[in-house]
Amino acid sequence: MTVERESPRNSNNLTLMKFTITTNKFKKVISLASHLCGNNLTLPILNNILLSLENNILEISATNLEIGLSISLPIKSETEGKIAVPGKILNDFVSALPEGEVKIEEKDLQLQITSKGFRAKILGQDPKEFPVIPKVKESPLISLNVFDLISGFSKVNHIVSPSDSRVEISGVLLKIEKKTLKLVGTDSIRLAEKTLILPKEAKKTTVIIPQKTSQEVGYVFSTNPGEISIAIDPSQIAFNLEPKDPLDPQITLVSRLIDGQYPGYEEIIPKETKSKAIIDKDDFQKKIKIASLFSSRIQDVKLKIDPPKKILISAASSEVGETTSVTEGQIQGEPLEIVFNWKYLLDGLSVIDSSEVFFGVNESTLPAILRPVGDETYLYVLMPKTI
Repeated sequence: MTVERESPRNSNNLTLMKFTITTNKFKKVISLASHLCGNNLTLPILNNILLSLENNILEISATNLEIGLSISLPIKSETEGKIAVPGKILNDFVSALPEGEVKIEEKDLQLQITSKGFRAKILGQDPKEFPVIPKVKESPLISLNVFDLISGFSKVNHIVSPSDSRVEISGVLLKIEKKTLKLVGTDSIRLAEKTLILPKEAKKTTVIIPQKTSQEVGYVFSTNPGEISIAIDPSQIAFNLEPKDPLDPQITLVSRLIDGQYPGYEEIIPKETKSKAIIDKDDFQKKIKIASLFSSRIQDVKLKIDPPKKILISAASSEVGETTSVTEGQIQGEPLEIVFNWKYLLDGLSVIDSSEVFFGVNESTLPAILRPVGDETYLYVLMPKTI
């Protein structure tokens, strides 16, 4: 994310800020913004939230230089101004306030907060030091239901593993093709793909966003229903949620893009499998978890595919002992033994919503596939372990 500096503060027009807001509304926006604040020793200004009030619009901003968040809220103001204040302190104090109203006033780089039985002065910093959050100037490329996007990210971002040596797989791939948005995550051992249907056709585009960005989208927009639009320029992406109610906040999250060429992942997705099973997800999960208790240090669990009805699940360790269990289902194809990392198997099952799962395997050294029964929009591909 490119960084600019705020233009010098106009001392004639922005000498102080004063407004009143409901406590619950203030808590919500401060909580969202403070989530990006950390404990940055190199650039302490990044530990702050910028409050800016102008033309009856309160804007709350936060950034970690990779992600920037802007929340705009219409408000009746008495005067205008801006101040940077420590995000964690402000959030912790405001979250403890009772319901009602809270009065905010900025003067001499202090934020004065008054509520029922509470009063505080929080020392602020010069807002000129706060980085400007850049805007994506391109028009929105697509829009879709915000909860569909959040759910899609949750099914792929948990397997992404940040890597300095392979930055191209350190994020989530967004691939727009006609009326579909494909979200993809991988750590080179497993891969997940979720396909979302768009309301209208869009320009073909492929970008990679940081894993943290996909997680922040889920956090920031999870309590805000509506349509989210996505705009993309050569180096950044913006997620914008326009409020249904004009009194609700407008939220924009901007993130840098990862520069790199995502691997041709479609080639490793099995088109056919020698053995296919439809099994109860909960039963399969339970028995994998039991087997994990007896797994060796390399977290291996053996599956013996035994058509037409059985999968034997076993694990053994010289330190603990051994176990074997059976899960039943509809099984077609050839008998086969295959070994997986039990944790990776459970990760794939955990985000499948259907009560039954499709499980397809080939040779003991080739990728296997998991997907929900009745839902072709999600798949999870996993490489077996070689023992």
